[in-house]
Amino acid sequence: MMEIQLKSLRVRNVHLDFDLSLEFDDGSTVGLSELDVDGLLVDEDNQFEGLRALNPLVGAICSTAEVTTSGALVIGFGSRAVIRASPRDDVESWEYTAASGATVLCLPGGEIEYLAAPEARRAESHRPGLPAIDATAVRISVGEDGGITFSDNTMIRTTVDLASAYLVLRESVRAIRHLDGVHCLELSSGYVVRSSSP
Repeated sequence: MMEIQLKSLRVRNVHLDFDLSLEFDDGSTVGLSELDVDGLLVDEDNQFEGLRALNPLVGAICSTAEVTTSGALVIGFGSRAVIRASPRDDVESWEYTAASGATVLCLPGGEIEYLAAPEARRAESHRPGLPAIDATAVRISVGEDGGITFSDNTMIRTTVDLASAYLVLRESVRAIRHLDGVHCLELSSGYVVRSSSP
């Protein structure tokens, strides 16, 4: 078994864009295309259920993080949960990116690949502010930096109702209204997102 350097790190955010990902307090991330969390199998067909299942891990401390000889990534959070991402036949199963940018990923079939840290790591930068009309919601984040990131690289801080997250992700902004200091973004699904600060 190989250890991944997550032990004693705290989950800061859970993100959903194309895959689910955990962001830790040192800036490292784990992206997951398919995972089992305490008996619930999550893949591209039930990502929103996966977001709800991972949400309670915000603030949890990682107790173990290992890669098995078959290529599965197993992450434990004490008594709170165990995540297992087994290799997939057709796509990458998981990707760990250290705070330095060095990456370990599980290729289709379970082969593990290592990528060195880039000379200069580009920081993710989302500008606060309201999105443009027709901008698409490309990421939902829950946790310390909870909010919605849009295709025009704007991010609004808000708490997304996880039962309604499917009405937010990949939907476009149709109208923006301001009511009593609250920004109301109407999405193409008809759902209205409310945020007091962009």
